[in-house]
Amino acid sequence: MLTAAGLRVREVRWLLREPALLAVLVAVAALLVLFVLLPVIRVLSVPSAEHWLAYFQREAFVRATRNSLLMAVLSTSSAMAVGFLYAYAIVRADIPAKGLFRTVALLPLVSPPFVTGLATILLFGRRGLITHGLLGLTYNPYGWHGLWFAQTLSFFPIAYLGVAGVLRAISPSLELAAHNLGARRFAVFRTIAVPLATPGLASAALLVSIFILADFGNPMLLGGDFYVLATEAYLQVIGRYNMEMAAVLCTVLLVPALGFFLAQRYWVGARAYTTVTGRPTGLTPLRVSGPVRWILFAACLLVAMIVLSVYLVIAAGAFVQVWGVDWTFTLKNFQYTLFRQRDLYNSVRFGAMAGAITAVAATVTAYLTQRKSFPGRGALDFLTLLPVALPGTLVGIGFVLAFNQPPIELVGTATIIVAAMAVRTLPVGYRLSVASLHQIDTSIEWASRNLGASSLKTFARIMLPLLRYAFAGSFIYSFVKSINTLSAVVFLMTPGKVVASASILGLADHGYWSQATALAFSLIAVALLALGALRLVAGRRVQLFDL
Repeated sequence: MLTAAGLRVREVRWLLREPALLAVLVAVAALLVLFVLLPVIRVLSVPSAEHWLAYFQREAFVRATRNSLLMAVLSTSSAMAVGFLYAYAIVRADIPAKGLFRTVALLPLVSPPFVTGLATILLFGRRGLITHGLLGLTYNPYGWHGLWFAQTLSFFPIAYLGVAGVLRAISPSLELAAHNLGARRFAVFRTIAVPLATPGLASAALLVSIFILADFGNPMLLGGDFYVLATEAYLQVIGRYNMEMAAVLCTVLLVPALGFFLAQRYWVGARAYTTVTGRPTGLTPLRVSGPVRWILFAACLLVAMIVLSVYLVIAAGAFVQVWGVDWTFTLKNFQYTLFRQRDLYNSVRFGAMAGAITAVAATVTAYLTQRKSFPGRGALDFLTLLPVALPGTLVGIGFVLAFNQPPIELVGTATIIVAAMAVRTLPVGYRLSVASLHQIDTSIEWASRNLGASSLKTFARIMLPLLRYAFAGSFIYSFVKSINTLSAVVFLMTPGKVVASASILGLADHGYWSQATALAFSLIAVALLALGALRLVAGRRVQLFDL
């Protein structure tokens, strides 16, 4: 039997026999170290003890930390509650219009995350359609309460997807057995369904917390004087040119985000709540009672109406002269956003390039980590997934610190924006490729190897065609998320290389609501067209946003 050291020696010898594969492996590892690890190291290493002392002495910084943690707790709790209710209604209750509810829940995932904040201002702001237009009130949505509402609505779909996957995976046999033995439905729900769903709930909550901690657009639009770490770091860079202090704030923001990521990856993932093994039973899950069914339907309908109102108000705002003042129909807002500036064009161009890079990198890395054995394979897998835990502000500031001087001077170029977009979306593309690889029998690959083909030839001729739908899914996912991204690229833009998401934020900040909504409407339309193209090509073979 080979020892661990002997096994490593054999792996190295095997790699040396395939120099082309070794070169690809080294290139992938080098790129991950350069664009994932180096920016993090730069952020961690730049601040001195003096800057850390200033962080603890400045009340504003400590308050921003408290605010970030407070919003993580509040928004995660409410998003999880709405997501669980939504998922339970769709998976376990025989309610009408399930297809509509599923589609509506995915809308926040394909649009800029701050669209909810923008719509909140248009609906409930000082000139809001509901507060001012219908009720004649002067309501101030800025502050923690408006931010809480926007983040709940923006991130509950992530909780919904996670919880729905867990509920579908729970075998109904235990619940049916308990019910047949006389247990009431609520007792079955409380003592069986909820405990079995606990790992999935914890995993979804940790993931939602990471997204909320990293949220930048909603706090910028709705925070007012309620600053969080992401917005405080932005102000340090843009307003005071203090990169060291911004690095301190990003490091503080990284600690809970990385902790949630590691807990989600190792602690929750290590716990198995297996119920019944063996062949699938084909049993129908225990359905809820009639009154509960209609209560769940009413709750889902309310959530869906609120989500739809967000997108309807964005669409309406794009076609009026001046929101809240002149409701005359016009197309001039699109004239301004589509033809007088290149921001939307830049977003589409950069997003397409980032999508191509992500698809290639994710597919190749997944093939290496899942089908090849080599020293450092676990580290490569970890580095590929690490960007999930990195707040966008940290990525943006880290890129500026890492690539603003020779030998690698990228600041001011489009390359650095595309690289930041690709890094942010790499983990999901990687997971799509890994999931597809698990569905392909290794015997196909071994047959090719036994006939004398090299690993790269086998990958190019056999594996890549089999992975084409995962490749397309990675490309579209990266494209959709890249054209909507804001927090990382806002630090990397230069004149002529401004993207649409940042332009929307600037327009909204200066009160140009109609132009901002026209640009947001255009971004959402591009994202939906991209998803429609993927559905035409791949059908239901690729399930995007199934986190």
